[in-house]
Amino acid sequence: MVFVEICFKIKPKKLQKVFSKAFSQNIWRILPNEDPHSNLWVIELRETEAKKVSFALIDTAAERILWQRTPEEADWWSSLTAFYYDHFFLHNYRYPEIPEPTDLLAFHANDGQYLWVLPNHLLVKPLTTKLIEVATKSGEQFIYKECEVETGKLFARQESYPAEFEKVILQEPVRYKKNSIYFEKLATFIHKITNGHIAVSIDYLEKRPYIMFSYYIYEQDKSVQYLLIVTDQQQVVLHEQLSEEREGMGRSTMMLKASTLVYLKNNNEFSSLTLS
Repeated sequence: MVFVEICFKIKPKKLQKVFSKAFSQNIWRILPNEDPHSNLWVIELRETEAKKVSFALIDTAAERILWQRTPEEADWWSSLTAFYYDHFFLHNYRYPEIPEPTDLLAFHANDGQYLWVLPNHLLVKPLTTKLIEVATKSGEQFIYKECEVETGKLFARQESYPAEFEKVILQEPVRYKKNSIYFEKLATFIHKITNGHIAVSIDYLEKRPYIMFSYYIYEQDKSVQYLLIVTDQQQVVLHEQLSEEREGMGRSTMMLKASTLVYLKNNNEFSSLTLS
């Protein structure tokens, strides 16, 4: 972490809000397309009482939802695992008491339609834009295979593949708590900038000239989360409450792909900003 302690003499840049959408279900997971040139994000949505899982595709550049579906092939124990170019993948957990994926499901990203399932296989990594590496367990060992993304057809694993495509660089924040070496410095900065907020947990992310904090404070024994974005001239460009009073603290709620910052509000609202 590089924390800015002095003001650099550069002109602050504008921060533009791109998109915000609230869902009736809780957002469980968000994944960007691995294509670094794509503006697509797939979202896993969960309806706890009905035990239903659904998925949606958002285009942050077009500022709209492209589709939202509840696939029959996915159940409560299915979860997003990857989004590679034209396809996204789920792992299914056939035995909920055992936290290991058992099956791999593939879907078209353009419409959310189901393609295929590979029982007793899990996703390892992409090999090309058309092939992925999968694995199946045999005794105590894994057997690795190639899988054709469009059809689910399996092949023997080749020795190596050239680096055919760029991989997206996704930045996620570092969480600092009171026992962290940098916590006091960050908390003091937040207290000063916000005129009094006493942070008890801080997620930190930076993309010059912006510094981003997702932090929690206590209000009447409940935790409330805020997003704070400042420039390295210590100018506040966004200060927004992300959650109402709640028990405990959630997992990280922001991530950065290229110049697009995606963050979550109240567990059900997807928001994105362009850092320009």
